[in-house]
Amino acid sequence: MTIRSIALAGVAALACAPALATTFAYDNGVTTVAVGPPSSFPVNPVTGWGNYFMSDVGGTKITSVSCAFGPSFSVTTPVTIYLFADADNDYNPLNATLLTQVTANPVQVGGSVFTTFDIPDTVVNGGFFVLATAVTVKGVDKPAAGDLTGRTDRSWYFYNPATSGMNVANLGANALAKRVDQVLPLPGAWLLRAEGQAVVPAPGALILAGASGLLGLRRRRS
Repeated sequence: MTIRSIALAGVAALACAPALATTFAYDNGVTTVAVGPPSSFPVNPVTGWGNYFMSDVGGTKITSVSCAFGPSFSVTTPVTIYLFADADNDYNPLNATLLTQVTANPVQVGGSVFTTFDIPDTVVNGGFFVLATAVTVKGVDKPAAGDLTGRTDRSWYFYNPATSGMNVANLGANALAKRVDQVLPLPGAWLLRAEGQAVVPAPGALILAGASGLLGLRRRRS
């Protein structure tokens, strides 16, 4: 087989390869703590909990977000899921840009059961942030399910008065916006995951790349 045929075969194989499924998570799937606003809060807040991830090399098309909820919450309370991009890739979402959102009710609370929220397919490249929010009753609701054995320096916690709502245009402007290991006495990784597919080049781009490679081979051989 010639160098040219080997290169073309490689391009064809890449063009036919299926997109790789990716799940982004820091938890082990088991809830060991549930968090919500204490009764000492002056007003009922919107509570937010989120995880910062880094996309696959070349980008990832995020298709859904999965979230488990603490037992002290209600399936009748709507939850809004937000997906943000973070251009500076610094693992800090406070200046992240909102890409898309979806609102639905949990299918179950407690029991480490995940609800899957389908979102519009959205490509992220580099740092991205997934945030769950819900209007909560202080001293009662504990929606944010966490895994105390999971990584804590990528999980964040937010509060803002329910009368104002969560400020998703400027996450850093909320009344509380901190990494969990900086604010919670028992920090854990949220049971909050993103699912998607690694972005693969379009067949046309692969053909161009293969042609460029062949030209380079010819030049080196001449």
